[in-house]
Amino acid sequence: MEIPGDVLYGDVLVRLTGNREAIIENYKGIYLYTSDKIIVIWKNRLIEINGCKLHIEYFSGADMKITGTIETISYRVSEDLCC
Repeated sequence: MEIPGDVLYGDVLVRLTGNREAIIENYKGIYLYTSDKIIVIWKNRLIEINGCKLHIEYFSGADMKITGTIETISYRVSEDLCC
């Protein structure tokens, strides 16, 4: 039996529905939240979502749903964040 990477390594999961919706699972926190940029913390990395009229529809300890017009998603390492 193969163990999924998100379980084995604690990876973040990003599920997109077109450019209108993103479901993010296994995140640690919200670093920045504006209507044109949302930055989510995952381990010592950041996931940056840029777009228009972005809104966090809901969030819990397990997942969050971002809606709006998503233009770009990028990942970067942040030395300031702890693993």
